[in-house]
Formats: sequence, structure tokens, C-alpha cells
Amino acid sequence: MDSSLPGAAQVLPAGGYITDVAYVRNFFAETAPAWLDHVALLSGFAPKERDAGFAWCDLGCGHGVTAAILAATHPNGRFHGIDAMPLHIDGARRFASDAEIPNISFHAADFGYAAELDFPGFDYIVSHGVYAWVGQRARQSWRRFIDRHLKPGGLVYVSYNAMPGRAADLPLQRLFRALGRSMPGNSGEQATAALGVVRSMTDLKAPALVASPMAARLKDQGERSSPAYLAHEFMVADWEPLCVTEVRASLAEIALQPAGSATLMDNYDNFVLGGAAREVLAAIGDADARELARDFLIDQFFRRDVFIRAGRRLDEDERRRQLMESTYFLARPEASVEYGMATAAGHLSFDSPVAHHIVKALAAGPRRLSDIADPSIPDRDLLANALTLCASMNIRPVRAGHASVAPINRVIGERMGGAEEIRWLALPCGTAIPAPGDLPGDQYGDWARWQASGPR
Repeated sequence: MDSSLPGAAQVLPAGGYITDVAYVRNFFAETAPAWLDHVALLSGFAPKERDAGFAWCDLGCGHGVTAAILAATHPNGRFHGIDAMPLHIDGARRFASDAEIPNISFHAADFGYAAELDFPGFDYIVSHGVYAWVGQRARQSWRRFIDRHLKPGGLVYVSYNAMPGRAADLPLQRLFRALGRSMPGNSGEQATAALGVVRSMTDLKAPALVASPMAARLKDQGERSSPAYLAHEFMVADWEPLCVTEVRASLAEIALQPAGSATLMDNYDNFVLGGAAREVLAAIGDADARELARDFLIDQFFRRDVFIRAGRRLDEDERRRQLMESTYFLARPEASVEYGMATAAGHLSFDSPVAHHIVKALAAGPRRLSDIADPSIPDRDLLANALTLCASMNIRPVRAGHASVAPINRVIGERMGGAEEIRWLALPCGTAIPAPGDLPGDQYGDWARWQASGPR
């Protein structure tokens, strides 16, 4: 495992971002190559050809859990993680080394310094929970990195707190940070102390907090929120929810165009909007203004946007063919699949024989959709039901083939219950699922361990 590019250990100031408390360890399935390829296909763009190899980078990788799991499960890819906190990078390098992952490098550097390094061109650049938590200068450097290092046809994933849904949370964040900074200790200790005051004020029905959805969640779930999460979410100086139009305009300056949402449900107006709302949107000619209006109609508070550079458009036949040739994974035990869900547009039901056919076939393991086709089912119906199952998070797009995950899962198991615990289980199909609990007879646990056991 390469630890870094020459000179990449230099770290420049991180500005108002939290650096005295490490972030939580987590895995973000939406940043996997197959997931991003799926989003591109939904929007009619050709995804990258990955059989001959590809390069992937995480800007603001934290502890490197996502990068390491994806590298371990995509042996033909080259993976890089970049983060301004040496504590994060040291732990990420140790994890990758212990798990015997040879195709990953981690770099302790801020975005400005990293932008000037001689990386290979990247096919995928992802950045989760960073862009709306750093200041303008860091965002400019972030965009500079992408402009220099993203290949034509490459995909970018960026998640951020969004307006208008976060508008009512702005006063809460300002209060939370001011309270925390007035208290002793590190950022995690300050955040924990601030949480106690905020919860008391919420109990008193302070008007601005009554209007805040996040205040309600902190009141109900505050004890389960780790100090690390609270610090990195609320104690940063540059916490700024963004309108989708702002983000799109800034990325258009580096020749990126929207390619859909990694929140798969958000790619379907008829799933999240009623008929009258869709009529209102249909009258808006500008695509970016329409998207902002859509966010108002659904009160969007968090976006997972995917962008593409110089993307090649597919005709409808080729788009459908590639979706049919994609591989899908059943994301929960067969008995746990629910064939309906509540959406902003009402109850969405997909309790059909075709949906049941897909779930039953994938219960045996990941398969290409074309491999589970049935002469009695038109391909159009098979694909429509598969896309609905994806949007409802019952199935997910994954890589074809199988990678050995025994080394990384051994290390994950050894760390359970410790300070560096990672509660995820790597799967041979290029993703991860929450690690099973220790309850006897746990149906999910038995299923999860079976999924991680390898090819069937």
C-alpha cells in the first residue's frame, strides 16, 4: 500500500473546520462506482468503462473507511483518499495496511495543496459532507482539484446541506456553535455541553427552535448522537446550507453538468411529487430554476448530487440495454422486503409479481438483470420494477464479479467494540452493509454473514 504521493504529508491550515476531534467512522454506499454509474444511466449518460481499470478519489475522506472498503472490493481500481487531518489519515493508512489493501493511497493535505499534486486523472471524485461545511476559499480549492484531475466522462459526487429545507436550522446551528465555544474542553466536549442547553431550550419551546427540524431530532435522539458527529456537524465556522442553483453554477464553471441524484428516489418526479406539483414544474423552462423550485416543493434539506464532465449521451435503447446488463444486489433479507413505501406524493406500491420475481432471484446472490429475465415478463416491465426497487432501497447496483473480502472483514471484526470500531461488513460485490449484531437467531446477522461469505 502506498502511503502517499511524494510530499503529500504537508498539511495547510484547515480554516474554521474542526480538527481537534476525529470524525465518526462510516461507509457511504452511494459513492461506489456502480452506484454512480447507475445514476449516470438514469440520466442517459454513458458511464465509464471500468473493466480495464479506473481511478477513484475521496475529497475529505475522514478515516478512509469508504475508500478502503471500495478499494478492497474493486481490485482493478486505484483509490485515493485526501483529508486535512493527519489523525484521520494515520488511522486510514493503518487500517488499509492491516487489511492488506494494496491499491489505495492516503494523503494528508488540504484541498489547495492537493490540487497541485500530480495525481493520475480520476474517473470518479466523491466528497461526502464537506462542501457546505467549509468556507469559500476551501470550496474554490475543492473545485480547482476537480478541474485539474477529473477525466472527460468522469463523475463527481457531492453531498451538502440544502436550502430551503435547512433554512429553519440556521438559527439552531449559530446558537449551538456560540454555546459550545463559550464552554471548556475540546470541540466534542463543547458540542455535548451545548446539546444539553439546546435541548432544555427546545423543551421551553423557544420559537426559533420549535421551527427547526434538527432541534426536534436532537431532542429525541441527542443521547445517541456522538460528540464527534455533533462537533463536525454544528461547531464548524462555515456551516452554510446551499441552493442547488448555487452549486450547479459554481460547478458549471469547471465544465460539469448535472447527471442526477445519488438519492435514487429523487430521480423520479412521479415518486416524490403529486400531479399538481408536476404541472407547476412543467411550466418552468430553465432546468436549474426548475430544480430549485422542486426543492421548495419537497422541502429538500440534503442533496447528493452527481455531475459529469463531457458526458456522452446514450439513446434510449442503449440506456436500457446497459441497465439490463448491470448487476444488482438484494440489500436486505428477502423476508424483510416491503413492497410499498410512503413518499411525498403519497403511498408508492410496487407489490407486483415482477417485483417478487426480481427479489426472489436476487435472494440467491447478486445478478445481472438480464440473467434473471423471464420469457413471460417483458424487459420493459422487468426494468421498471428493478428501478423502483432500487429507488426504494430494496436492491442496489453493485459491481459484477467477486472480490476477496476475508482480510478486511477480519480486521473489522478484530476492531469491534474498540476505539476504532467500524460497524460495516464488506461484501464481495463491491459494497458494504451494516455489521450484524450479536443477538442469537438474528435473521439480519445470518443474512449479512452469508452475503459476505463469497461467490455462490
